[in-house]
Amino acid sequence: MDRRTFLKRLGIGSAGVVGVSAPIGTYAAGHHFGESQAAGNFSASVVAGERHGRANLWWSVEAGQKVLALTFDDGPTAQFTAKVLDVLDTYHVPASFFLIGEMVNRRPDDVRRSIEAGHEVANHTFDHLSASIQTPDEIRRTMERGADAVADVLGHRPRWFRPVKGHITGAVLNSAAELHHDIAVWAYGRGPVAGSPGVLADNDVAGVRNYMIDNVFDGAIVILHDGIGRSAWEWSGPDEQLVTQRTAEVEALPAVIERYLADGYEFVTITKLIDGYGPATS
Repeated sequence: MDRRTFLKRLGIGSAGVVGVSAPIGTYAAGHHFGESQAAGNFSASVVAGERHGRANLWWSVEAGQKVLALTFDDGPTAQFTAKVLDVLDTYHVPASFFLIGEMVNRRPDDVRRSIEAGHEVANHTFDHLSASIQTPDEIRRTMERGADAVADVLGHRPRWFRPVKGHITGAVLNSAAELHHDIAVWAYGRGPVAGSPGVLADNDVAGVRNYMIDNVFDGAIVILHDGIGRSAWEWSGPDEQLVTQRTAEVEALPAVIERYLADGYEFVTITKLIDGYGPATS
């Protein structure tokens, strides 16, 4: 499904933001997997009348010029974060990192390096469990603990939150509103996921590079990874499939950045993309 069809089915034209008030009886972005269809009624996951709020959900803006936000999920990790930061430093490219609170506590120096280099850091839950398998109270706790872990290094809670696997429920929206988070998902990433047409092999560096070059558009939020989810700390050890996928992404990154720069793209943080090019300022 292309981006405009996805937006049209959400009923919001070509804008890149959804505002939802709870209790919820309307349709908004549900389970968003990059370019997959996403729609769902969230009323079952909200206790009617208990909470009210507004959460903004972004995956792109109508920028009107060649600008995009590069983002990385699931870090920091020993395997990938330093390598990603080295590449970004080489090309003087800013990015936004969605951090797992558990990993922030284990590797605060990586977070400090990201901040000192001018990158943006954000909340990706504390434990990297999907909202689709959690209660509203569990969702609230993992979001708050993740925000606090980042705050311990950053000095304040971050503005941005990204749900695990893009899973969004009414409880996620409620907690985001209460914690004053904006939500950022993504427009595209490394390429089709398992089960999708044209799925890329885990180690297909050229495929990742070509997919990201072919699918770029102005105002996009782009997702890559510098982490391997919960397998970074679980007793079973690193998930080898994720390690292979992330290795391909990191190896493709220099060529992707070089092509974007050659094509005239400017890299910005999510905050600069939304505040500088979003509907409120356009």
